[in-house]
Amino acid sequence: MMSSIKAHLQAIKVALASRMAYRGDYFISFFIMLVVELFAPVITLLIYGNGASFPGWSLYEALLIQGIFLLSRGIAFPFFFGMVWNTLGQVQGGTLDLLFLRPRSLLHMVIMTGFDSEDLGKLLGGLLLFLIALFNLPAPGAAQWLQFLLVFLFSLIMLFAFALIMASLVIVWVGNGRVYEIYFAVTAFGQYPLAIFSKPVQTFITMIIPVSLLGFFPANILLGRPSPGVFLAMGFSLLFLFFSLWLWKRMVYCFRYPKMSVS
Repeated sequence: MMSSIKAHLQAIKVALASRMAYRGDYFISFFIMLVVELFAPVITLLIYGNGASFPGWSLYEALLIQGIFLLSRGIAFPFFFGMVWNTLGQVQGGTLDLLFLRPRSLLHMVIMTGFDSEDLGKLLGGLLLFLIALFNLPAPGAAQWLQFLLVFLFSLIMLFAFALIMASLVIVWVGNGRVYEIYFAVTAFGQYPLAIFSKPVQTFITMIIPVSLLGFFPANILLGRPSPGVFLAMGFSLLFLFFSLWLWKRMVYCFRYPKMSVS
């Protein structure tokens, strides 16, 4: 276990060092990532600035949802979402087979070698927005923070499962690098209050693909509001994770033994 952690930290260190060889380009990319992530909050500011609002949500409560949403993405993208492009690049370059020779699991290898330091800009943007929103709202209690951390953990589980599904697909769907569009289309619902959507959409983002865990439910808990459906969403995020692990193993098996998988 400790050797795996050390290997992972070393991979992050190497990725940062190699990226810092071109510091100007790195900081420009970092800043662009930060600005792009703040587009949705800027739109929210414009909505509230023009007298409109999300029903039942003040400006800073709405920004809290989006801050948590960006915070979860800010952790997911640099630390494990890079497995998608990493896997695609390895398959297209014909080098994925080499990772089977390493003394680590294939999944661990594609995660730790897919670390993207530029995406730390997402983390900074999410953290800043989260803190600004919290500063302008009543302070949550200790119990609320503990519940928040638990639900936030499940939001990361859901994002990991999503990344793993996309990484699984690009093993066999080699010619299409646009799988991120699937992610953006589905998860965009997670940065808005649940009540603004129709009942079918609410069911979909709570029980089918629980992206409501990415922002709405954690914010609701920090605000001390009732959160019916949160346990269902957490349960379905685990099912989503189990499915992603099964799909990954299936796609890796098909890649390694194409003739046997066809037969």
